[in-house]
Amino acid sequence: MRKFTVLLTFVLVLQLFLPLTNIVQAEDESKSLYYLALGDSLAAGMNENGEIGFGYADLLAKSYQEQKSEVIFNKGFSYPGFTTVDVLKGIEENVTKPIYDLNGISQETLTIHEAIQQADLITLSVGANDILKNVNRSESGEFSFDTSGVIKSIQDVAVNYKKIFDSIYKINPEVDMIVMGLYNPFPYIEDPAIQKQLNMLVTTLNNSMKSIVENNGGIFTEVAAQIATDANTYLPNPKNIHLSEAGYQVVADAMIKDYLNALIKESEEDTTEGEIVKAPFTDIQNHWGKKYIDVAYAKGIMNGYEDGTFQPNANMTRAQVISVISRAFGLTATNNAPFKDISHYAPQTQNGIAAAYEAGLIKENNGYFNPQGKITRSQLALILMRLSTVQAGQQYIAVKQAPFNDIANYDREAQLAITFLYDTGVVEGTSATTFSPKGNVTRAQVAKILVLAINRK
Repeated sequence: MRKFTVLLTFVLVLQLFLPLTNIVQAEDESKSLYYLALGDSLAAGMNENGEIGFGYADLLAKSYQEQKSEVIFNKGFSYPGFTTVDVLKGIEENVTKPIYDLNGISQETLTIHEAIQQADLITLSVGANDILKNVNRSESGEFSFDTSGVIKSIQDVAVNYKKIFDSIYKINPEVDMIVMGLYNPFPYIEDPAIQKQLNMLVTTLNNSMKSIVENNGGIFTEVAAQIATDANTYLPNPKNIHLSEAGYQVVADAMIKDYLNALIKESEEDTTEGEIVKAPFTDIQNHWGKKYIDVAYAKGIMNGYEDGTFQPNANMTRAQVISVISRAFGLTATNNAPFKDISHYAPQTQNGIAAAYEAGLIKENNGYFNPQGKITRSQLALILMRLSTVQAGQQYIAVKQAPFNDIANYDREAQLAITFLYDTGVVEGTSATTFSPKGNVTRAQVAKILVLAINRK
């Protein structure tokens, strides 16, 4: 897997205690993300009217672009009607095609090997056409299946997927790959027997593809169930098997979510690699956060109390959170902070608060910082947005406010910070209409967040 920036990983792992969804970012914010879409008409973006428009690949690229990051996107090697044989043949013959990005077809061309070599991320949707050649529909609308042909095609798809993965990894062994699962393209058929056969066919092929993809280090995104929830919206034309833009958005969102989850899982696994000095705390032996507390202690990010405890479930104060964030991200101060209520703290803590103040993460409030106040979800949102602004060098601008009823009484910046997390797909809220901005953050949760972030440094 490609690695995230320290900041973005820090934001992403907030899902450990804030309900999260989707965001994708490149390894280095100074480096563009190269995204290549391979496959059939779905990758090309054919819509319900049979026209090439914005498909899941375009929407995924656009989503990344909207995070104020540069994406170099190409779907020029995707073509309606392609089978796994066609994709494999294109790679083997190293075909040359015009670049097709969010602005349309370019005059510039690339070989598929060049495109694969450059890619940080490749998505693939292919296999449906391999199977559909064995499904016949008469003029009266009746379906028939060549059972032996279907079985052979499923076997061939599995074999070809393995060859496609091997061919791509031979060219670029570090690329991340996401494969789109298939969906039932004929939801309007009323015959329940036919529907049962179709759904069984989709499930069988998806299971076969998923096994190959995951065994070869790829990510398989299942979309059949989601598309089936609202066929009228996602497959609005009964005479066309292609998705609407709303349907493609469902696919893009699912892919991003699966990619995020895979990266988080990888980060968690990396965290426990190697021997870590065990933290000497007496109250963490059976706690879910023990391994992260061990690492946080070993790295000098967080310490315990004089009585030998860590108090993993205790809420963190503003002084504690700001201090560990400054320490974790290497923030330094050139002057003292203008706060009257921190003079009795240790010099290290005062320096951390001063560094956060200089970086713009916290504001002066009539000369007071309120160091003993508990850090809340809304306050953490503010800190993260400000840290993002410092790192990215530009201010976040919201199109519309997040749909949470319980943030109406907060000031504009707090609402903007919460909207920042919501818009970037980082937070959904504690319900569809609530964010619970007053909710507190525990020491174990912060330990896990910071350990996963620093692991990506």
